[in-house]
Amino acid sequence: MKESTHSKKQFIISYSLLYIGLIIVSIFLICLKGISHIDSIYIVNITVDIFGMLVGYVLFISYDVDVQKTGNTSRFFLYLLHTTFIALFTDMGAWLLQGEPELVWLNLIDNTIYYLCMPTVCYFFWRYLRVYFRVKNHTTAVVEKIMFVGLILALLAILINMFTGIYFTVDAAGFYVRSKWYILSMLYAFVTSLISGTIIIIFREKLAQHQIVSLILFVLTPTAAGIFTIATYGLSVCYGIIMVVMLMMYCFLNIEESRDRALVARELTLAKSIQANSLPNEFPPFPDRHEFDLYASMDPAKAIGGDFYDFYLIDEDHLYLAIADVSGKGIPAALFMMSAKTVLFNNAMALHSPAEILRKTNEIICSNNKEEMFVTVWIGILEISSGKLTAANAGHEYPVLKKTDGEFEIIKDRHGFVIGGMNGVKYKEYELQLEPGSKLFVYSDGLPEATDLKNNMFSINRMLQSLNRHREGTPKEILDGVREDVNKFVAGASQFDDLTMLCLEIKSM
Repeated sequence: MKESTHSKKQFIISYSLLYIGLIIVSIFLICLKGISHIDSIYIVNITVDIFGMLVGYVLFISYDVDVQKTGNTSRFFLYLLHTTFIALFTDMGAWLLQGEPELVWLNLIDNTIYYLCMPTVCYFFWRYLRVYFRVKNHTTAVVEKIMFVGLILALLAILINMFTGIYFTVDAAGFYVRSKWYILSMLYAFVTSLISGTIIIIFREKLAQHQIVSLILFVLTPTAAGIFTIATYGLSVCYGIIMVVMLMMYCFLNIEESRDRALVARELTLAKSIQANSLPNEFPPFPDRHEFDLYASMDPAKAIGGDFYDFYLIDEDHLYLAIADVSGKGIPAALFMMSAKTVLFNNAMALHSPAEILRKTNEIICSNNKEEMFVTVWIGILEISSGKLTAANAGHEYPVLKKTDGEFEIIKDRHGFVIGGMNGVKYKEYELQLEPGSKLFVYSDGLPEATDLKNNMFSINRMLQSLNRHREGTPKEILDGVREDVNKFVAGASQFDDLTMLCLEIKSM
């Protein structure tokens, strides 16, 4: 995580220096040549180029501070931005190099780079549209390959032009001269713009009117500029207009999309709060009961998770304990979790047999489980007066027990089938005798499967070692100690799965 943040800072600093550096170089070159030595029409072009570069830098900074930006859409927007910025810089350079015979070679290279930018911009815009509209089918995949090959051929032809002059040359006096085949250099851009325009028309229902306008303008701008410059020479404001249209795109597409993502993030935060409040979270949970101590925690891998724990007094002498892990993550898992938790609660209040609670819960969930989700569950009912714990396991992790003067050890109980997996399943229950000083620990698979940066798992063995290292502590101290050991082990790696733990200590009977 730290390495990722460091790389991001380096990225921002590097490109900021590049953008600012090219703008400063542009101004320096203008001053070096002198305004009086530049034709008035060239001054107009250069002014538009400098303005476009300033807009480009503002866009880059806006992109950087946009905390809601995502993956490929932003990636291709950045590619568009960089390429357009380079085109503006080389266009400005081309006008300054006009009529400089000693710099013919530099003029040729500068114009070649300028020519390379147009097909590249059109290709990146197509990729941007494909990602933005989430177009994924066989036809577009084939078109994608054809367009990529076409791009390579278009770029090669431009590079070959340096030696053949198919599209343009720079004469001995240092002036740029087009050939009669100049229009061929625009062919790829025209075709790609036509395909991009078709994509916008096909998916127009997904966009508001102002969003359609910004995209259509991006398609029409290079196309119209290309047609205009075929018959006209001396005015090149195409990339300056493209940069302004990109500013519109950013406002109408990226910012609006960011706003929508921010709303979703806000709703997820609210959902996380609702889910957290649905789990028992006041400790000690039963301050007037001195026979036992209890603590539990749930750390979701995403904003909201599918794990849950539960505990409550069925009556004065019976304590219900449960821990569960729903298949999947995120909102679907959280909704299924709330449903399963409620069904388990209702059945536990009516039935005092863990096996029957699981059987009835499975029956209810299977009757309306079109999404075919499932949940692993461990249930225990403690008879407080005797210390007898009756438990049943529906595909969940093995519980861990520490006897009065012993260490934590795995209890390999019999696993039944997961809840929601198949109707008609019967579950077996078993008994554990707990004495004063005994401690019971149950958990979800997010604990032993916590992974470090090298994809090593925390494992059951490390979990047992951690538990025994903290075995003399209270349930809260044990869970805090285990969580700390997990954090040290993963060393900054992202949490892949929900991590839920519950610990019960018998104090007296």
